[in-house]
Amino acid sequence: MSQCEIVAVPQNPHGRGHMTIYVSEISYHKAQSTFERLSAETDYTFTPVAEEENALASAISNNGIKAFIADIFPYNGALYDALPAGGIIARYGVGHDSIDKTLASSKGIHVANTPGVLDNAVAEHACWMIGASARHLHSAHASTTSGHWQPKGGVELRGRKVAILGFGRIGQNLCQKLSFGFGMQVTGVDILPEDQFAPLKESVGFSHYTTDRDAALAEADFVVLLMAVVPATKHIANADFFQKMKSSAVLVNSARGALVCENDLYDALEQKHIAAAALDVFEAEPYSPQSPDKDLRTLPNILMTPHIGSNTEESNAAMAATAAQNCITILEQGPDACPNIVNR
Repeated sequence: MSQCEIVAVPQNPHGRGHMTIYVSEISYHKAQSTFERLSAETDYTFTPVAEEENALASAISNNGIKAFIADIFPYNGALYDALPAGGIIARYGVGHDSIDKTLASSKGIHVANTPGVLDNAVAEHACWMIGASARHLHSAHASTTSGHWQPKGGVELRGRKVAILGFGRIGQNLCQKLSFGFGMQVTGVDILPEDQFAPLKESVGFSHYTTDRDAALAEADFVVLLMAVVPATKHIANADFFQKMKSSAVLVNSARGALVCENDLYDALEQKHIAAAALDVFEAEPYSPQSPDKDLRTLPNILMTPHIGSNTEESNAAMAATAAQNCITILEQGPDACPNIVNR
């Protein structure tokens, strides 16, 4: 049970213009010092609240709240009825698939995110997952600390081929790290024409850019997912996808869990259609298997982390500040002044 009790909040304790903005307790505790500073320095009080939708919606209605900073908890109904027209759902992060933008728009609610502030953190974490998978660090640590001595050979990253599916800011940041830092051959994969990426080749460091995903999958030693989840990409990493990868290849998902059909991934790993997988995101979080008999945690060739790619001190502070600024800008200057609205 949440320790953040939702209580009535006075809306004008410091005079005209003061307002309370609710913050998901998960997000609040990731960047508490930042939210406390913002409460002290602005005319807004940032208050942590539990994520459960019905209780949250009641508190918003009862207290006249106009803005809510949301973590990854999915919202499907009551929240959109509780917020007034012109209200705000500001995502603490980049992905916004947990928010129903169509429903929000129909209610006159603005949805915003925090692009750019977590690019480095997510790209760094993807590097660690690639490196750990290449040298079996996670299994080596577990076996050594349990009293065994089982050295297992790995591969060097230099010269290995990486396909980055989703070649936006984070993908390009990761490309620079892998190319310039590790000497890997990176292929960027996206849906935009090649000529839009040609001017970036020298600064970003990719060896090749293509819109031909299947060709990239066939050559890659590591496949990194950095796409957004939309109807066309949900469960894009499925049985057919894994069959197109090399049997020695590793899948890395640093984007959204719904990109991967987890039952198909289980089969691909168990049957050695691919060598390994490293996942930071899952369709259900905390992770629970899609089928009881296909629990990814039981497999020896998988690395799993609990959605920590963006969870750094620096990134959390930046996400908190940007999400708060999104709310303040919309409330004080209107939605046209906020560049981060995703449901215009």
